[in-house]
Amino acid sequence: MKNILTKSIAVILAGTSVSAMAGSRPDAHAPIGVMGDHVHKKGGWMASYRSMTMRMEQVYQGSDTFSGVSGYMMDQSWMTMDMQMLGVMYGVTDQLTLMAMASYKEYNMDMIRVMDGSVVEMKTSGKGDSSLTALYQVYNETRGEGSVNLHVGLGLSLPTGEVDKKNGMGRDHSMAMQLGSGTFDFMPSVTYNHYVNDEWSWGGQAKVVFHSGTNDSGYSLGDSFNLTSWVSRKINGDFSVSGRVNFKAWSGYDGVQTNGMFVVNPLIAAPIDTSNTGGVRTDLYLGLNYIHHSGVRVATEVGKSVYQDLQGTQLGNDWSVNVGLQYAF
Repeated sequence: MKNILTKSIAVILAGTSVSAMAGSRPDAHAPIGVMGDHVHKKGGWMASYRSMTMRMEQVYQGSDTFSGVSGYMMDQSWMTMDMQMLGVMYGVTDQLTLMAMASYKEYNMDMIRVMDGSVVEMKTSGKGDSSLTALYQVYNETRGEGSVNLHVGLGLSLPTGEVDKKNGMGRDHSMAMQLGSGTFDFMPSVTYNHYVNDEWSWGGQAKVVFHSGTNDSGYSLGDSFNLTSWVSRKINGDFSVSGRVNFKAWSGYDGVQTNGMFVVNPLIAAPIDTSNTGGVRTDLYLGLNYIHHSGVRVATEVGKSVYQDLQGTQLGNDWSVNVGLQYAF
């Protein structure tokens, strides 16, 4: 009788989505910096809010820091990027989940005039690009004391963010300060989740962004590849901690920035010069997740760049912080 009952439970679980099996766990979702990491059972909803801050301080040439004269009229000093994101997910079936995301960005950057050493403060803010994504579960199985899940995603980024923002003096911002790509972009992905037992889980995600065509400002962002993997450990029924490594590689911009009918002089500052775009970077993250019995999940991650090799002369990443609030119902 006991064996029959055990087999029956295993059969039921094998046909249930990972969200349904592990949704009450604090580590049921990936760390908050990973998006599109799970699917929902049919009829399930999730609303989310994320706040992301990134700080860039040191100028790089390749993998080395750079402190000399760059040859531009203005040198880079530092930059911060703050982004707010709103998202909603809906389980159309136990295998298919749809996701929509909208964003708002704010950039702050200090540039130094080479001729007199004065500081130029640059700021820009506004809505960023939006996205629509379909996530489809292709594999789900109970394994030992845990479960495994594999799903693929296909996203479309919509050019809702501006690419012709001006500064306070009416001049064009650099490419680095624009709010969107200005093109329709395709974002395929594959995500793996493994709940080893009641205490441990790990997963990974590979994602590519393909930019299509040239935007209205005369250039196209470089395509990118992002690979991340994480491991989580439950502290108790409400809290879990996580560690994550993230690798990103992206190609340089194509084209030149224009200001209406005129080409923007790339010698003004390094961020305007397309030869200073593209590179690879590795970041490490530590995270903390909390889940309330109501279905509300609060999560945070703190990240530090440990390696970067950048083309030309660029500001490199220093640290980042991700905070999020999710509510599943």
